Amino acid sequence: MKLANTLPKDPQLPMPNLLMVGGGGHARVLQELLTEAGHDLAGYVAPSDAGLLLEGALQRYTDEQVLALNPEEFLLINGIGSSGDLSLRASVFEKFKAGGFNFLQLVARTAHVSDSAAVTEGVQVMHMAVVHTDAKIDDNTIVNTGAIVEHHNVIGAHCHISIGAVLAGNVTVGDCTHIGANATVLQGVTIGSNCIIGSGAVVLNDVADGHVAVGVPAVAKKRG
Repeated sequence: MKLANTLPKDPQLPMPNLLMVGGGGHARVLQELLTEAGHDLAGYVAPSDAGLLLEGALQRYTDEQVLALNPEEFLLINGIGSSGDLSLRASVFEKFKAGGFNFLQLVARTAHVSDSAAVTEGVQVMHMAVVHTDAKIDDNTIVNTGAIVEHHNVIGAHCHISIGAVLAGNVTVGDCTHIGANATVLQGVTIGSNCIIGSGAVVLNDVADGHVAVGVPAVAKKRG
């Protein structure tokens, strides 16, 4: 497994301060994964504490306050989830990368990531998810609970492979694409960038950039 800004196996080893970007449901799940690994947040990044679900007495930072910090002393975690539109998650990542900050790659203890897989910066692989042989997953992508990314898949940046989704072997997914919960993508299918695959869909054929595909079998139409 190609590693990028991962947690040390020994929580006693020094590492940068961890800041969560966002404070909603996905951020809370990530906080729990950190706790399971023996690490705590130093704070979170949000314009206000409205809708905050994180636990503990955490310092809140605005974007501007974070950008004034020394990037070498902090490591960010992208706690912005998605239910289809990934633009906010992507823009948060790009904004702080432009400011010199790096993002933590986080793999849950019960997930399996093949030693031959390439998983890059900011990727989050949640509990019971599987990333198989020679798969490639680009920056800032979520492989959510129980999802399966099979052998030789190539997944773009800023994607969300949602809960229970199954991507058979040799699937290609472009950037900023959302694969819905329990969707199935058959072997060798290519899905473009900025697509949404509906929950429970069964994708038999390629899906072009900027399309929504829903149903069994899935039927694609241009995003509005």
